[in-house]
Amino acid sequence: MSKIRSSGEHYIYLDSNNNVVEDEKTIKRLGRIFFFMDAFLNDDSESIIGALQSDEEVEKDKDEIELMARGFETIQQKNRKYQIEIRDYDKVKNVLSKLVELRGKTNLRLEGFLKVVADETEKQKYFDEDVIEVCMPAYRDVMTCNYEKVQLIAKNASSYDYIKKAAEKVKKSYSMRFSTFYTEPLMKISYKMRYFENLIKSYDSIVNMTYNQYIKAIENSGKANAEYKITMLRNKIK
Repeated sequence: MSKIRSSGEHYIYLDSNNNVVEDEKTIKRLGRIFFFMDAFLNDDSESIIGALQSDEEVEKDKDEIELMARGFETIQQKNRKYQIEIRDYDKVKNVLSKLVELRGKTNLRLEGFLKVVADETEKQKYFDEDVIEVCMPAYRDVMTCNYEKVQLIAKNASSYDYIKKAAEKVKKSYSMRFSTFYTEPLMKISYKMRYFENLIKSYDSIVNMTYNQYIKAIENSGKANAEYKITMLRNKIK
């Protein structure tokens, strides 16, 4: 069984006799295995497992949408005075509604994926390439939800800055400024629109991918990660 010792971005793989593995092909295979082992088993908050929401978290998302709905109503009431157009509101509200539906779908697929991983790792003595291949279809299903989320949010990118500015403009009005009943929903809208804008920037490469390109990238991510570590190791040696 191979062991791994890491330092920053640089990895040294050791065999069962604590000899350094130097064969490049073997190193790439190990890099792919360790990449997916981390993807499948890491339970940090930023991991795929950490993305699984509890019932309480799902309800919290629904409460936030209800809060923002109140903010949209406030903006529309002030529309004439502040000359704020309302043509994009329905688009954004539709995105928020579909995200709740997608969250439920993601949770179901995550639960299925975690069961496959648990069953397979219980049967196998080691986490190896066979485990990856068995779990890959369920992993693709989960990651497809991520693609759908990014595409859904990106589709209405032109609306977010407009809605954000509308919420901030109304929030600054004298009649609204001192009432949290009005300001809290407006602040939530502003925050959510900013989150959408940042997400689009962060996932710019995915936004411009077709579904087939995305799936191919997911399947090749372990290989790409292994090749990256090889390159980093070469640069360090130089």
